[in-house]
Amino acid sequence: MLTKYTLCLFFTVFFFQAHAQQAWFKVDTTTALTVNGKVILNPWAGGLNASQFSKMLLNDDTIEDLVVFDRTSGKVTTFVAREGSTGQMAFIHAPYYESFFPAFENWMILADYNKDGYKDLFVSTALGITVYKQIRNGKSWSWKFEIEALYSQGFSGPINLQVSGTDIPGIVDIDDDGDLDLITFDFSGSYIELHQNLSVEKFGVPDNLGTSTNPVFKRNGDCWGNFHKNDTETGFVFGEDCGVKEYSGARVLHSGNTILLNDMDGDGKKDLLVGHVSSENLSIVKNSAKGIVANFTGSSDRFPATDPVVFHIFPAAFMEDVDFDGVKDLLAGTNVSSSDNNLSDFRSSNWYYHNAGTSDNPKLSLVQKNFLQDQMLDVGENAAPSFFDMDGDGDLDVLVGTGGNPGATGFRGALWYLKNTGTAKLPKYEVFSENYLNLPATIDAYNMRPQWADFNGDGIVDLGFSSVSFKGNEFRYIPNKGKKGEAVQLSLSDAISLELPSEILTGDVPFFYDGDRDGDLDLLVGKSQGNISYYTNTGTAVKPVFKLETDTFAGLAINFEGRSVQVSVADIDLDGRADLITVDQSGNLKIFHSADWGKWTQRESLLVERNGKGATPKFGKYLFTTVADYNGDGKPDIAIGSNMGGVQLLSNVLPITVTASEPPSAINFNVYPNPAARYINILSTVRATIDVFSVNGALILESIGVNANSEKEISTSTWSPGLYLIELKYGEMKLVKKIVVR
Repeated sequence: MLTKYTLCLFFTVFFFQAHAQQAWFKVDTTTALTVNGKVILNPWAGGLNASQFSKMLLNDDTIEDLVVFDRTSGKVTTFVAREGSTGQMAFIHAPYYESFFPAFENWMILADYNKDGYKDLFVSTALGITVYKQIRNGKSWSWKFEIEALYSQGFSGPINLQVSGTDIPGIVDIDDDGDLDLITFDFSGSYIELHQNLSVEKFGVPDNLGTSTNPVFKRNGDCWGNFHKNDTETGFVFGEDCGVKEYSGARVLHSGNTILLNDMDGDGKKDLLVGHVSSENLSIVKNSAKGIVANFTGSSDRFPATDPVVFHIFPAAFMEDVDFDGVKDLLAGTNVSSSDNNLSDFRSSNWYYHNAGTSDNPKLSLVQKNFLQDQMLDVGENAAPSFFDMDGDGDLDVLVGTGGNPGATGFRGALWYLKNTGTAKLPKYEVFSENYLNLPATIDAYNMRPQWADFNGDGIVDLGFSSVSFKGNEFRYIPNKGKKGEAVQLSLSDAISLELPSEILTGDVPFFYDGDRDGDLDLLVGKSQGNISYYTNTGTAVKPVFKLETDTFAGLAINFEGRSVQVSVADIDLDGRADLITVDQSGNLKIFHSADWGKWTQRESLLVERNGKGATPKFGKYLFTTVADYNGDGKPDIAIGSNMGGVQLLSNVLPITVTASEPPSAINFNVYPNPAARYINILSTVRATIDVFSVNGALILESIGVNANSEKEISTSTWSPGLYLIELKYGEMKLVKKIVVR
């Protein structure tokens, strides 16, 4: 017998085989978010921590746009320059261009090495420096892999031009001959090496990058600038003879330096702005000689003189025009790969100084310490979003867990409450509280990751959250004393700790879901080593006992690329079966689908729309994902939180229409009205039972009897707005209907 369920399943399999390139989602940049009474420009840009700033032409106008690489996440975020809502020029998040960039770590520099008017891409790799050439084709552009590693002619032959992974080098035309030279600190972190580019001298053109056997760069001198760093964090020793002297200091400093070469006083000589891994200050080193033979003679560890740059650790400087006056401004960030001892304030880590002078003789004044960050949701680090109708007004609000921020009581995580002041179909969010339930005052923990579920089996959705403390990984839930469909009533004093399996370690992420559909919550654990553990609950809802079923759930075993995996569960493709959603250290979003629980054989990663097809953007590292129909179209959407402290929204664009009609079958089974408000009617031509599931797979009602050809009314007045699956069971047959409750 060909049932409706069979036909629905056939459609799903056909859809994914015939349209493998079909995008599942598009990036949402338009849903509004209000902070302190103002609608911000880029609410879902994803946050920023340790930013490196560069400019290039992204779109087809003549105004350079902004590219920001975040070292903590290894992610590029792109902004186009255009008029904002106030009529003034602003940088608007344009995620379309982010997938143009290759994957890399540590640092990137945009510089036009071949003098064609378009900036090329220099990035850090294990081999040293990889170069991509920008190729323009009309209004479009792309990166062309040009050379895997740059080489330089050393004192005894060709050498791989290495830059320490902790550093940012200087790639600039030092001798003003038209080709780009390179300076970088050596691996001791004490001396600067000069690798002079001889492309113009040898070939008469600036675009020759050389080969491993015939380098175009040449190591010039033992050091550069006649100075070295001394044994203090910020001090310098001048008067070296870089042409002849080898330094053999008593102590080798830990490597880690950032370099910006720019004339800072208008005398025509390029000065240095240097950040060091052990210092909180940005140093200026003054140059008294013009050209390739530099001579640095003095320094200060307070720059600028007024409101100097001060970070907890490792500052870096960048010069770019960010206020559209044609003069380069100063931007400063921290060059850390993670929050050092949890002391970095990643909500204010982009310092912007306006330049009222010229690009070569700047007059700097501090404007703000949260450049770009003030125009996006940025909770600091490790944002973890979740959706629920917290105020009972019929639309979904957002609760965001934070990794933590340093404060008077130490580094502690919190919860941000984003209230939906719009509607279920047109959400508009407002930051209602940055300290919901005042968790930091009571719980000495960080990395708060919330989840809404019925943890105690009373039919009411509760608030649960995992966290990390000196005890390790912990999980608590707060029973919701409010009624269904009404505002939540939560008190932190009612919090109940759940005993997690002992093998769950710091860095693992628990997710609760009724996988075996026995009415209580089972446990999925995304492991830091890349595998997923699945535990069934052999106890009760109130007193769970978790039994390990497998530590390679969905076939995911220990793997390096997919480490720090985090999971969520929902029926994304609306085929009536739960899908598995994962994010991991690769930066990719993946969906396991089109099979029964745990038996998925299809895995999609080409998910996000680009040029009408599915693409695989990189969302960063240490990600957290959740599923909810936040725009009320009946299709589950996705939100991704990142270690940069922000959230990205992905709206579901699968060509599936949620209607009351289904393919015909021998059994007539109808659910109406659809959409529903206060009740639904169920009419079946056979005597059967009904189960009701939320879009997240939670069992709402179980084994409700319906008589043949007799209308069964079920109240939906206490159900949260959203999509529900009505499953009719008749013998071995299962038929599924989808309804929307408003």
